[in-house]
Amino acid sequence: MEIRSALILLCVFVTSVWADTRPDFRAIKQFPLDDRTVYTILISRDEPTTIMFPSALTALEGAGITTDPEASAPVFLNYTKGRYYFSVRALQEAATGHLNVIWNKHTYVLTFQTDPHPFNAVTFYQLTDPRPELGQREGVGPTKLLGLLDRAKAYHLIQGQYPEALPQIDTAQPHRRMLYKDFEVEIAEVFRFDPEDTLIFKLLLYNTSDKEICYLPQTLAVRVGTNVYYTSLPDASGVLPPGRIDPKTQKIEPSVSLAYFAVTGSPDGGRNNLAVDNPFNVIVTRAPSPVTLDAATK
Repeated sequence: MEIRSALILLCVFVTSVWADTRPDFRAIKQFPLDDRTVYTILISRDEPTTIMFPSALTALEGAGITTDPEASAPVFLNYTKGRYYFSVRALQEAATGHLNVIWNKHTYVLTFQTDPHPFNAVTFYQLTDPRPELGQREGVGPTKLLGLLDRAKAYHLIQGQYPEALPQIDTAQPHRRMLYKDFEVEIAEVFRFDPEDTLIFKLLLYNTSDKEICYLPQTLAVRVGTNVYYTSLPDASGVLPPGRIDPKTQKIEPSVSLAYFAVTGSPDGGRNNLAVDNPFNVIVTRAPSPVTLDAATK
């Protein structure tokens, strides 16, 4: 009996330690350096956020930021000249601040804002390719994209059983719907794989008509503002089965189809650096008939 009790206590202890040492990907962030991007860093009053660059910084220029913790500015900055890192912390509940970091003859723009789930550590890394945007995209071929699709599909299974095996993946479940004639598109989930600059979209497509609808998977795209990002790899059937007519009410019960597609980089060949919580609008091109669909997919 004593041995059994000891084993139970040991299991509880190991489980507690395991739970405490799981990586928190919301708090630990890594971003590629891109002087055309504005980085939003989430901070809080209770915890410092440490930001690291590849080497010593040249200069810092800020607004709404102070190096005196007793001052009335929104954000406190702790930095020693010549170091490659600094820390920030909010001094007010709803604090915002702006900081330009001059490093390696480039200026990187950071904005700070308070959030219930702040970043604890942010590491900026430099892409080694002389033309990092092109080098990054050329390294993301069909085989790599298929692997990312598989990882997105298995994300929740792995998260529940082997969380330590997951790399840093940002996710969102916007459940945002777009209405088309006779069908609807819902963004069920978005996954971001930052090293590959790739987003995976999980879609639910609802056919609200009693007829089969065909669409072109290879033209799937998302719109963010005025920019359109076309798929780098679709995983979709291209066919929406007809909805079922209820014999009693004669109303159509929509059919539901699942589809995935990837978006990699930006239309100009650079990185997209798109966050998963953007207000995406999915673009679906309808095919006139199954014949056109077959011809387009050959």
